[in-house]
Amino acid sequence: MEINNNPKVSIIIACYNQFDYLEKVLYSLLNQTFTDFEIIIAEDGASEDIQKIVLDFTNRFKHPIQHACHEDNGFRKTIIVNQAVRMSKSDYLIFIDGDCILHHKFIARHFKRKKLGTVLSGRRMMLSEVLSRSITDNLIRKKTFEKPSFWWNYFSFKERKRGFYFPFIFKIINSVAKDYWAFGSNFSLHKSDFVDINGYNEDIIGRGLEDINLSQRFKLKGFKTRRVTYEALQYHLFHNSDPMPHSGEEVSNITSPKSFFAENGIY
Repeated sequence: MEINNNPKVSIIIACYNQFDYLEKVLYSLLNQTFTDFEIIIAEDGASEDIQKIVLDFTNRFKHPIQHACHEDNGFRKTIIVNQAVRMSKSDYLIFIDGDCILHHKFIARHFKRKKLGTVLSGRRMMLSEVLSRSITDNLIRKKTFEKPSFWWNYFSFKERKRGFYFPFIFKIINSVAKDYWAFGSNFSLHKSDFVDINGYNEDIIGRGLEDINLSQRFKLKGFKTRRVTYEALQYHLFHNSDPMPHSGEEVSNITSPKSFFAENGIY
């Protein structure tokens, strides 16, 4: 009898530079209660610093880290993430960014809720610059950053709600929120579903809108998008962002695709 040693989950981490942030993300992955996963770094560039981190961490997980990268030639996330998915060995994909550290049950909650034809989508707490600088590797290993007492004073009431772990309200919030969106960090689905829409549209070059396009095509395909907001918790480390380079006509074309299938996609 053939034994399948493939991981149950593939974690796709989209990143660019900021190797210090990626290191923190990997420490949070070492904390996970669910451990049968592989990591694929989808680097939109080719940094020696990222390569060193991959080599340093690869033997700390159950499965070796894979590293997809290409020449740094502008924002080309769509291309490198599709490449990472092609490299993946699991039937289930979780997408995160290299600047978002994870709650220790993040993978477990995505895996528990997985279902064919369904996209799971969470959100993230947007940490301030001061709070981001204060989160050390040791605080991640001890899970201190997850405690409301650690971050409470840095957020308004509206923002604080994303930091609470309430998995028991999954059915309640999904009966209320009928129209939900998947964004680039903190969403998951079966690999076969991602392939069915041909992945990211690689014609989208330049920061922004690639995730809205993907989410719209999920809807056109008929996939349901369900919230895992209060169980798959994520904490976004502060950084400045460049403006989106798209013209008004491009914005309209990207955000309102006519078909679920990307002609220039993963295959």
